[in-house]
Amino acid sequence: MDRTTRRMRRIRIRSRRTKLVAGVAVAAVSVVVLAAAAFGQQGQGPLPRPRPKTDKVDLTADQAPVGSGWESQVGTDANLVGVQWDGDPGAKFTVEVRDQRGTWRKASELEAIDNGPDPGSKEAAAVAKVAPKNITDPVWVGKNVSGVRVRLDDGTAQDLKLHVVDSTTGKKPETSIESTTADSPPSTAPPVPSAPTPSVPAGGPGGSSSSSTSTTTTSQPAEQALGLGQGLAAAALASLAVAFIVRRRRLLAVLVVAVVAVGVACAPTKDGPPAQPAPDGIVPRSSWAPDLPWNWDACPGGPEYAPYMSTAIVHHTVNSNAYGPGDSIGMMRGIWAYHVQSLGYCDIAYNFIIDNYGVPYEGRLGGIDQSVVGAHAIGANYGTTGVAMLGTFSDVLPSNGALGTLENVIRWKLKIHGDNPFDDPAADILGHRDTSSTECPGQALYDYLPYTRYYVKLYW
Repeated sequence: MDRTTRRMRRIRIRSRRTKLVAGVAVAAVSVVVLAAAAFGQQGQGPLPRPRPKTDKVDLTADQAPVGSGWESQVGTDANLVGVQWDGDPGAKFTVEVRDQRGTWRKASELEAIDNGPDPGSKEAAAVAKVAPKNITDPVWVGKNVSGVRVRLDDGTAQDLKLHVVDSTTGKKPETSIESTTADSPPSTAPPVPSAPTPSVPAGGPGGSSSSSTSTTTTSQPAEQALGLGQGLAAAALASLAVAFIVRRRRLLAVLVVAVVAVGVACAPTKDGPPAQPAPDGIVPRSSWAPDLPWNWDACPGGPEYAPYMSTAIVHHTVNSNAYGPGDSIGMMRGIWAYHVQSLGYCDIAYNFIIDNYGVPYEGRLGGIDQSVVGAHAIGANYGTTGVAMLGTFSDVLPSNGALGTLENVIRWKLKIHGDNPFDDPAADILGHRDTSSTECPGQALYDYLPYTRYYVKLYW
């Protein structure tokens, strides 16, 4: 072998070694970085969020009653609003919102709120000291609002006020009366677009079942970073690419094993799961509302517990369905502010909330595996759990993912409390309207509840 051949051979060997070292280094860095992205937040806790701010503005200049057709327009950047008034408890309103371009759209039709603590309870006594006599459900109007218009559609009212909440920026909402009129004709704002349109499960009117297999939901809010599966998949792809660059099958095997080993080592563990573990997808209060405490001033005794839990009551929150996955937490924080700061509740009224993307959230504090008494159904809070679907479902159903999550949460909750749905034709699953005079949880969702009961039993 001549000198030139030997020199070229040494160059090729050094080149292969350089590629091998570089490939291993790149793969190692990829695994470490992606694993940190996937698991790093486990130890960091929830991202800080600004505390919701509330205010209210007078809609009427005097105490004179107003009738159907009256409306008032307020300049504001609030993202959640509600209407307070004196007089006719059956008054009905329409709320419209203006975006930054000056375009108006209908947000919701509203009437007196239909949830609250049980009469005679300590929470009811606390609420009676601060809550307005007549007030509507809150309605989410979005984050890019420049104005709100309130119109009285039916009945009479006086001393009207608009409650405004900013649950995203941490500043007090701006408010200024722009106009008030007693005889303006109703506006012709276009209807708000609905959320992703679901199909109905098999056995129901026109669709395939979302519950034929176990429904998987994300265990963290949509705005958080990479999860375990995403991190490992990305690391595996990076390793595969490096292995092909250096052309070493053994290296490929080593790198894949390294990725799996890192995944196993970094995966979070739980300290002693309960006898009946909760669904992995339920997002705890410590994640979406660590800074929103129990209302100790109004309810110094802390959460109230019933000795049993025998019924799940399904609600809707009467919010717009046109929201993205990143809006759910802001909406719930706004509802908390309205329930606690405007109405004086001990905490958010519902025990669980499920958004239209199928993500379930822990509602009222006290423990998801406990029979915490809420304020979701007047006269029927004791011994029940309130599960609220985030949106309005009078004419449309929640998404298939949300319906599947509803079934899974109710099934789990009934099981841990030893309640047998086969003992009752209603499967111990009611709509809010079964307990009081209300349209909640919306006609479309209420008509679907027989299928919810069917799937809860089918996969029991």
